[in-house]
Amino acid sequence: MNTRITRLACRLLLLLSAASSVSAGTIACVPGSGGAGGAFHWIRRIAIDEHSRTVNMDIVRSRTKDTETMGKMRAELVNMEGTSSGEPVYLFNSIPTAGDEVTNLFKLYKAGEWQLARVGVVFVNKVPVLRGVEPTMTFDCKRSDLG
Repeated sequence: MNTRITRLACRLLLLLSAASSVSAGTIACVPGSGGAGGAFHWIRRIAIDEHSRTVNMDIVRSRTKDTETMGKMRAELVNMEGTSSGEPVYLFNSIPTAGDEVTNLFKLYKAGEWQLARVGVVFVNKVPVLRGVEPTMTFDCKRSDLG
């Protein structure tokens, strides 16, 4: 009986290690067409590197009727939890730069389509204060395994 349990445990361990190596890599996302028609997305691209736990985003810094000024936002991958669907839930927060007063907290998860939720937080006297909650945005994501 112990031999049988040991073999089962070894097989399970091999399956889990294979599954974790498959999911390790990068994921790149762009705004999807699942939202409201013609909806404005201020985040144009998200690139998550699971190995270095970094997130890079291409964002619209400012927008006028004729032009958009693009910029970059860096974030730290705080948590990456596996789910029963096989795709992890990514939690990351923006790394504030000089002059930034808002820290953005993000959750990227797959619920049919990839969804991005964002909350803005301001720190007043070292106390977090909710600045704003953005409606969930739909993204198209593609995984690239680095092995």
